[in-house]
Amino acid sequence: MESKYRRSDLLDSKPLIYFFVQTAFGTSFTYLTSGVFLSGLALLMGAGDTLVSYLSIVVNICGVLTLLFSGLMERFQSRKRVTIGLTVLSRLATLCIVAIPAIIPKETQLIVLVPLVLIAFTLQAQTTVVLNQWMLTFMDERKSGGYISLRQTLTLGVTVVLSVTSGYWMDHVGGRYIGFVILFAIATLMGLFEILLLAKTPDSAPYWTVSRGGGFRAIMSLPLKNRRYTGFVLYILAFYLLLYVSDSFTMLYMMKYLALPYQTVTMLYMIMSLPQIILLGIWGRISDKKGHQFVLRTSIWLFAGETLFMAFSTQQTWFVFIPLAFFVASIANAGFVISVFNARYELMPKENRIVYDNFYSAAIGVGFILGPMLGGMIKRSLESNSIVMNAMPFANIRILYLISTIGILALQIGLAYKRTKEKSKPRTDSLSCECPCGQGCIM
Repeated sequence: MESKYRRSDLLDSKPLIYFFVQTAFGTSFTYLTSGVFLSGLALLMGAGDTLVSYLSIVVNICGVLTLLFSGLMERFQSRKRVTIGLTVLSRLATLCIVAIPAIIPKETQLIVLVPLVLIAFTLQAQTTVVLNQWMLTFMDERKSGGYISLRQTLTLGVTVVLSVTSGYWMDHVGGRYIGFVILFAIATLMGLFEILLLAKTPDSAPYWTVSRGGGFRAIMSLPLKNRRYTGFVLYILAFYLLLYVSDSFTMLYMMKYLALPYQTVTMLYMIMSLPQIILLGIWGRISDKKGHQFVLRTSIWLFAGETLFMAFSTQQTWFVFIPLAFFVASIANAGFVISVFNARYELMPKENRIVYDNFYSAAIGVGFILGPMLGGMIKRSLESNSIVMNAMPFANIRILYLISTIGILALQIGLAYKRTKEKSKPRTDSLSCECPCGQGCIM
């Protein structure tokens, strides 16, 4: 069993080694140009609370727009060429963001920022989908949990290093514009190395889609007809919606309301990142042994603990409850990222995978949009109620965390009840399979 997870066994081909190393450069670029630094750059331009909350999860939100490219992406036979093309375009568009304060008048900077961010991160979302399809052609399904956990471990290692160094740098320059320029310049180098590495990676066999032709409706009907896959996607959509009612405001809460410095924020995120270096390997083994769906359901339960601890965080207690919240999130996220990746590819058919993957990206993008939108509406409603606001510090944010906690628990209890009910039903149905007689046989 242990030999199955030796690094030499998981990285047993040049393409898998290249994809493994590529994730270090891709992660570096994304980390330095999004998340806390994109939010900080937006705050520098005068962005409000709602916009900043969306920017912290913009990559996932832009997944909705990838639906528009589904038909086009299915026409490309070479996964390598389309991935490199999208990588170049997405990196160039992202790097343009840092130039906005230098060349655009102050009063119109946010007007330019929003569409440019949408273009850049939609291209990034589509790039990820196509790259995953390319990578999957070289992966052994029996070791997919181990390989993805190893890849995520490298991602976290890079994130930890960048958290320490970039956080220190931004505090050193006092959060000034020049700090963002330097970070984006480093990201440019990472992007160049990533493109060069992808160019060295062998292409997969030419891709031939099963169903060519048809309009947007015909393309989208493919995943909708697959009930198991659609049910899985709706479950993940509901989870993201409930989580991001509050979690989309976490960066804003720490930076603006609790007034924590960049280095403190990045160090706190290390509490989420560092344990995953060990936890990813553990979850990878469990996922390959017990099943990806089991790990997925287990990890989602744990996210309720993260939001509950965040609800108790104030200026007097944050140093206790935010680390606790982030540690629980670390355990949950390590299992989630492995299982949700493998579970969806386990459920989707071999054909038209870009359509299925874009459908998934769009669905969770809806969750990422509706979650902060609903959270923003509740937040504004709470802010207009002086009784609630006076009842506890930062009630407008902390109550959102309680809502997420209750929602996630309700989702999981409902799913557990449904599964229990289905198991208790006597099996009177028969599942057909292919057999020599050409008729369905009982399974």
